[in-house]
Amino acid sequence: MNYLRTARQIQTGLIHKGIRYKLNTSQFFSEEQNRMITVYSVTEKRPYKKKNGEMSMKDVQLLRTCSQVEVLKWFAAEWERVKDENKCDENKGNENTDKGHTGEVLRV
Repeated sequence: MNYLRTARQIQTGLIHKGIRYKLNTSQFFSEEQNRMITVYSVTEKRPYKKKNGEMSMKDVQLLRTCSQVEVLKWFAAEWERVKDENKCDENKGNENTDKGHTGEVLRV
């Protein structure tokens, strides 16, 4: 299974929901294993206040790992979180203000 492909598909789904995460890769040489190791990093732009008081954006690292499986699990967890938040928002919008004979709020 291609874990990064699936993670990128979830990343695209999150982008369609308005949430933008960047998935970066870098490499280093491991003397112990005598090979190149790929490091995966997930970042997000967040606002911060500069010393002079101006607001700016910077990348904040949310995940750093050498495991493609961990990257996929992280994106899957974010997708579930976003889906749950959207369900809560939809349920709030579905409340009907008409009251039944018992005086309770009816949910559609």
